[in-house]
Amino acid sequence: MELSPTQQLAQALVRIPSVTPDDMGCQDLIKDVLKPLGFTCLTLEDSGTTNLLATHGHGSPFILFLGHTDVVPTGDKATWDHDPFCGDIYDYDNEPCLYGRGSADMKGGDAAMIMALRDYVKANPHHHGTLALLVTSNEEGDAAGGVPFVVDYMKAHRLIPEFCIVGEPSCDDYFGDQIKNGRRGDLNATIILKGIQGHVAQPEYCDNAAHKAARFIAAMLDNPIDHGSEFFPPTSFQVSNMKCGTGADNVVPGTCQLRCNWRYNDMQSKESIEKHVEEILKRLKIEHEISWQVDGLPFLTKDGELLNAMSNAITKVLGKAPSLGTKGGTSDGRFIAPLGAQTIEFGPLSSSIHQVNEHVSLKNLDELKQIFEKTIGTLIEENRKF
Repeated sequence: MELSPTQQLAQALVRIPSVTPDDMGCQDLIKDVLKPLGFTCLTLEDSGTTNLLATHGHGSPFILFLGHTDVVPTGDKATWDHDPFCGDIYDYDNEPCLYGRGSADMKGGDAAMIMALRDYVKANPHHHGTLALLVTSNEEGDAAGGVPFVVDYMKAHRLIPEFCIVGEPSCDDYFGDQIKNGRRGDLNATIILKGIQGHVAQPEYCDNAAHKAARFIAAMLDNPIDHGSEFFPPTSFQVSNMKCGTGADNVVPGTCQLRCNWRYNDMQSKESIEKHVEEILKRLKIEHEISWQVDGLPFLTKDGELLNAMSNAITKVLGKAPSLGTKGGTSDGRFIAPLGAQTIEFGPLSSSIHQVNEHVSLKNLDELKQIFEKTIGTLIEENRKF
């Protein structure tokens, strides 16, 4: 079948095995699309991460599209129906789809953003304001040398966007059902719970750290820190990793190390969560050590021109108005929102992301490109500076 330009670009990107943090030439391919239109393309590298910042025009409004070229590992390739990087077309739910790792998260979204920028500039080469694209090769990893590094560059050069559109997968049940208008914060902690090591047959001389961990986890689950806010679900607590014991069956562990995560809403902060955890540990009389790591602050765009423009574009293209939501993981939008930019996420269905046999609808990719292009036009027209 003949693919549209957006679909062709998405396919070419999927066929590049750019497992985080390696870009593997994806951004060179993007430059080949944008440079002929007069985009200034700047490559910024740090800590093994490659970033591309492409800009066109100048002044206000400053509209930034944000994405990433890296993908998560495939896992055991034998579990996939086809080569994870084949980028071929197969039917899912009786609909032609682009198949492969990164097709939905987020090379399909990348292609839609890039082609929307390309076609808008083709039709409006002397447009008002600044159009920009920022893509990084380290979103799926620890973001070292990624968007936070580029944000420092942007601040130093006074490149501050007013609007940020993240083309990440945002839809749950059908394409267009939801715009993510915010995300929860991301907080991790390493907690070492201390007991007394000893022989399993002499529990009177031991204090089992694993049992302390069990009591702590149960107390955390039984005493949630909140029940959600107007725009956000309740703050979640999850144990992501546990290390305990010597490996011998006859030794009671003296320490148990937990790696814990909180996805927290706008009611909470690192300090409030830390206080909550310390109160529970104190009540349980558990000796412990904790180290904290903030990986992202919550952000929220309650209303404004960007939400209106995107919602109207979705309704015009798809015939249905989207809802707003904040659930799910986090994105690099958390690094742009603190600049003061209205920040939202809209992209394909998220049902297959990070899974075996990841795929994205070809039809949805073209629709997404149309939605982005209409959103650009509305924002520029409504924010023209005469």
